[in-house]
Amino acid sequence: MAIVLDINFLCNKMLNISIVEELLNEHQVNIESIHSIDNWMWENEKEVKCREQLGRILNTGQIVIIKLKRTLIKDLGLYIEKNEYFYHYTLWMNTEGFPVLDCDKVNAGNRKFYEGIFQAILKAKEKVNSAFEVIGIGLETDIYYSRNIIDMIQKSRNIMFWIPGRHIEFINGLKGYDEKNMAGVKILVKNSY
Repeated sequence: MAIVLDINFLCNKMLNISIVEELLNEHQVNIESIHSIDNWMWENEKEVKCREQLGRILNTGQIVIIKLKRTLIKDLGLYIEKNEYFYHYTLWMNTEGFPVLDCDKVNAGNRKFYEGIFQAILKAKEKVNSAFEVIGIGLETDIYYSRNIIDMIQKSRNIMFWIPGRHIEFINGLKGYDEKNMAGVKILVKNSY
């Protein structure tokens, strides 16, 4: 059974939806629909017809659900929510049809895929760099929100990689992670890799 690969972007401000759409289009990903929900029980689901409403929706505590489409990927989407500390963008992909992604480590079969993700993130950081606080990548992730990025890294679950914003310096020996450079990107890699 396939699982979900999550790429979590924790931002200090809301990203302009046209920039998000431009970044998605560069990777042949299109927005199929936009909805809002009140909570993760999917209560009060409504279609969002005007993209200019997204800021208001997020400021009222609702969650934005964007269904995405790309050839050969079964399910793909983007969740956006605002919490006390961040705007949290979760780009997720069902890994069905991509069995090399169903493991929580980099190996010969999936290395090129992850390097592609890191390169795409580098390109995205060029456009909206000051907005990114930290990016976490993993399978079925669970982010622990904290203003203290180190605390968030240590308490979040199922994160294989963390990519810091430029202004964050990690202390050598951060428990459970090693600092590496992969595809030109400074990252923290979970020790088991």
